[in-house]
Amino acid sequence: MDKKEYYIKQLSKTNKKNYENYVVCRIINFIDDLSLKFITQQPITMRNGKKALADLYFPQIDLHIEVDEAFHKNQIDKDKMREADIVSATSHTIERIDVTKNIELINLRIDNIVKKIKDTIEGKKKNNTFIPWNIETEYESKTYVGKGYIDLDDKVAFKKIVDACNCFGCSYHGYQRAMARHPVEKDKALWFPKLYENENWQNNITDNGKVIVEKRKANNSEFIKTYLSNPERFTRRRIVFARVKDSLGNVMYRFKGLFKVNEKKSQNEQAIIYERIKTRVKTYLVK
Repeated sequence: MDKKEYYIKQLSKTNKKNYENYVVCRIINFIDDLSLKFITQQPITMRNGKKALADLYFPQIDLHIEVDEAFHKNQIDKDKMREADIVSATSHTIERIDVTKNIELINLRIDNIVKKIKDTIEGKKKNNTFIPWNIETEYESKTYVGKGYIDLDDKVAFKKIVDACNCFGCSYHGYQRAMARHPVEKDKALWFPKLYENENWQNNITDNGKVIVEKRKANNSEFIKTYLSNPERFTRRRIVFARVKDSLGNVMYRFKGLFKVNEKKSQNEQAIIYERIKTRVKTYLVK
């Protein structure tokens, strides 16, 4: 998919929402910057812990924009959130646009937000912290092998498991398992879990992304006992790429960090408890 197709697909999601469509299109057109990625109807965790859809989201600058209509309802069903790529908005800036006002005031509010966005981008460029959006390379292994690391702040996701594996010294042509041994750091594994309830597992990740709970639906007690007594088979440190669906419905594997099992909590809670210990991991060239 090139940027033209991406733009069309993102904007088409607002077609039946007249006020939202007007605001989103005006903002994107006035910014006029192809290096800035935007996402419409991005699932987020709000500061109060509730789940909602951000009408417009700019991941490079951690900005959400909400279009407030007269009967605006931004809460969404749990079923729709189950596999969604949920972003935490707890540390992000949220700008609101009240579209119940007259058109002059709406446009003035939009103009002010556009100016803030441009000023933010310019400030990041001066500090060398703005990474231009490159749709051709953002999902490629070589992008992160070249950087030497994957960081949570970079909001890294891959389209295929194999692309994530090949960031760590693997040279796979295809890989579809949920677990892979780290070829360089032998005490670690690469893990691609479904962090939501599914056929065999009742997994979840906390809203702040710091704790993962893994629990089997059948024979869980036996699973916990086997897991905790067999550290060689069940790797205690895992680099996690969670299986999610992006805003266009495509399956992705989102980097969540490096996690370590807390064995005491796992025993007490009868679930495997993984705690995040790092938000950046090293990448490797194939040897």
